Formats: sequence, C-alpha cells, structure tokens
Amino acid sequence: MKGPIARATLRTTAVFALRLLLQALTLLLVTHLLGPAAYGAFAGVMGLAVFFGALAGCGMPLMQIRAISRDGGQGAGLPYAAPAVLLVGTVLLLFFVPLCSFALPESALGVDALLALGLAELIMQPLLMLYAAERHGRGEVARAQLLQVLPLALRALAAGVVVAASFDSPLSAYAFAYLLATLTALAVARSGGQVVATHRWRFPCRDEWAEACGYAATDLSRNGPTELDKAVAARSMPAYDAGLYAAAARIMAAGVLPVMAMVVSALPRLFRESVGPELWRLVALMAMIALFYGSVLSALFWVGAGWIDIILGAAYIGIGDVLRSMCVIIPGVALRLVSGSVLMALGRPWMRVGAEFFGVIILVCVGVGLPPYIGSTGMVIALAFSEWGMALVSSALVIKVLVSCRDSDAIRKSEMESEVENGDGP
Repeated sequence: MKGPIARATLRTTAVFALRLLLQALTLLLVTHLLGPAAYGAFAGVMGLAVFFGALAGCGMPLMQIRAISRDGGQGAGLPYAAPAVLLVGTVLLLFFVPLCSFALPESALGVDALLALGLAELIMQPLLMLYAAERHGRGEVARAQLLQVLPLALRALAAGVVVAASFDSPLSAYAFAYLLATLTALAVARSGGQVVATHRWRFPCRDEWAEACGYAATDLSRNGPTELDKAVAARSMPAYDAGLYAAAARIMAAGVLPVMAMVVSALPRLFRESVGPELWRLVALMAMIALFYGSVLSALFWVGAGWIDIILGAAYIGIGDVLRSMCVIIPGVALRLVSGSVLMALGRPWMRVGAEFFGVIILVCVGVGLPPYIGSTGMVIALAFSEWGMALVSSALVIKVLVSCRDSDAIRKSEMESEVENGDGP
C-alpha cells in the first residue's frame, strides 16, 4: 500500500493514537467516577445514543466525502446535509429520551440529563461530522480526524473536572459536562469549516432522501454491534457484570483504531477507483493487514489482560478475564471494518446494511438469551457470533461484487473488439 494512502494512513494512525490515549484516559476517569454498576447503565444509555446518532446523521458525512472527493476537493459540500441532520436528529431526540427511561430505568438518569446526552449525540455530533467530512473529502484525512478527536479531548477534561469536583450526582454532572464539551467542539469546527452557508440550505429532494437512507442505514448497521451490545448488556445482565463487559468492550474497540485509520485513509481512493487489478490488490492487502493486525492485537490483549485489573482497580476485578475472552473477536472486527467500507465504496451500501443487520439480529437474539444463564460470557459469545458473521458475509459479498464487475467489463471489452473486427465500430 504505497504512495498517498500509506502516507495518509501513517498520519491518520498518529491521530488515532491520540484518540486512543484520550479514550483510555476518559475510560479511566469515568469508570473511577461511576463504578461498575453505574458505568454499565451509563454505557447502555450511550450505546443507544450513538446508535440513534448514526441514524440522525442520515449518511450525510459519507455523501459529503463522496461529493467533495469527486469534485476534486474544490466543492463546498451538500446544501441539504445540515438541514437533514437537524430535522432527523430533532425527531429522533423525541423518541430517545422516553425510550431510555423505559428500557434502561436502572440508569438513574433524569430527563434533563438524558436530554443533554441526546442533544450531544443526536444533533451536535452529527453536525460536527459534517465539518470533518468536508476536510476528509479534500484529502485532509488527519485534520478531519483531529476534528473528531477534539470532543474526546474536551470530554476527558470534563470527566476530570467532575471527578475533582466530587458532585453529589456525578452521573448527571458528567452528562451536562458531556454536552458542553460537544458544543464547544462544534463551535471550533464551525469557525474553521467551509460547509455550505446557511442562506443556501435546503431540504433534500425525494431522490436525495432515498440515497441518504441507504447511507444512513449503513451507518446504523455499522454502529449497531459496536454500540447496541452495551444497551443489550445493561438490559439482560446484572449491573456489575454489565459494567465489566462495557468497559472491556470499549478497550477492545479502542484497540482496532489503527484498522479504522487505514480504512478512512483509503476511502477517497476507493470511491474514485474503477474495478480492476489495482482495486483487487488494494482490497486484498487491506483485508490481510486487518486480519494480521487483529491477530497480533488479540495475542497482546491475551498476555496483558491481567494488567487491566490492576489499572482499573479493585472495583473492576475480573475485567481482565472478560477482555481475554474477547480476543477471538478482534480479527473479525478488523475484517468487518474493511469489507463493509469496501462494499460502501463500490456503491453497494444495501449489501453492507444486509450483512450488518444480520449481525445485529444475532447480537440481540443471543445477547438476550444467554447472559441470564452464563453472565458476561454469554454476551461475549453473542458479540463473537455477530462480528464474525458480519465479517464473513460482507467479505463474500465483496468478492461477489468484484467478480461480477470484472466479468461485466470483460464482456463489454469483448463486444467492443467484435464490433471493431466486423467493421461496426467507429
């Protein structure tokens, strides 16, 4: 993987390393602040918030990247992106608060705190992603990732302030600090962005809504297994076990960030590349790197899981065993990230949606059925079936699409040669 993608991957990996450090710091602060039981409930609420936030984005960040990339990085983006996000995010917010109150009553969050988290994840974060997408489409991948890292840094700072202040209700205090951090990050992104001016805003037309639905479903399915599992765990497991599982899952997800760095660096080229030998080699190389990295990371986590118990303290004793049981999942997660993104770049978002909703169904069914009997092990089994199922199905679909496109190109080339030989060509 030579040239611009390799250089962009290195720069983006550096940004993702910073992101990893910030996530680790935030995890340490929040787990210390809340304890396993409260953290499990909070992670469940945030899992639903991120899940809804993916739908609120309407797929507009991906459409923004595609539009600006195809315009040579010169365009201002989509005039209907921000209005669509504001409309859908507001509607979803009306459902998010009562759903959390009903489905996760043990979270002990009031309506005001749920509203704060909903505003942050369903409206402000998707808008921030539009500004990051604008940078990404211009080839400024590292800068785009820095915009996404900014709220993480501010949330880590907010968590530190809440820990130091010793509030009577730390969970509610952190919810409002989370909102303030996201709002500040959005203000910074807006001050330096070039997204379409407000006076040119409009709502999408019917065809644009239809296209957006495909990308929104892709975002929703992509975030489903990695976020919805915390909500399922909070619902089907004791609070303490749910907290251990959620913390271990966050650590695992942070570990695969370098694979995500490779994927986001390659997206502009994948959008531009026509089907051919170069694309075959690029996709195969990305898949091999993902599997190799996932295997190495699994080995490292297996050896070092005991240190996680020490780092998080006595309140989280047992998290190392949960993390060790997740090691078999990591290569599948890495492969899914690559194959799903390739399907999207090849113009097959609904194939990715189908593969990943298949994984979501497995996750929910197994995640509800097993944990009441075998605890966190049941939730890990559910996630393993889900991730590997999605990885294998989406990889098979990528091969099918590439073979189909290659055969179609070969047929067209043969027909053109026949026309030339028969004197029917130009």
